[in-house]
Amino acid sequence: MKITVRDFFYILFGDHDREEFEYRLGEHLSYAESETRLLDRRTAAYMVYVYITDVLHEAEEPSIEPAFILKDIYECPACIRYIAQVYLKGIMPAKDMVFGVRESVDKEDAIKISERVFDRSKRTRLA
Repeated sequence: MKITVRDFFYILFGDHDREEFEYRLGEHLSYAESETRLLDRRTAAYMVYVYITDVLHEAEEPSIEPAFILKDIYECPACIRYIAQVYLKGIMPAKDMVFGVRESVDKEDAIKISERVFDRSKRTRLA
């Protein structure tokens, strides 16, 4: 089942730091848009990246070069940094060297992503 950006927000954060993150998300995405826009992997990567770096203060990977093996990483030049970070940290894995930049995220995937954000033992680090 495909989900909206707002659905992912509630799956990902529940009650964790909701106010802080909602403010940061609101800088880039209106409330109305988040209610109707279907979630794709690049948007999920962005949301996760902002949360882990700005709210959880998790350090960035020192080099994103290892992520350049992803066949579709250049499909969204503005997305490279956060896609690379969540990929290298093992939060959002690729399939057959394809991140799936424009692919939809379903509820099952969203739950797995959320688990990897909060439980580092579930991550498969690539850097």
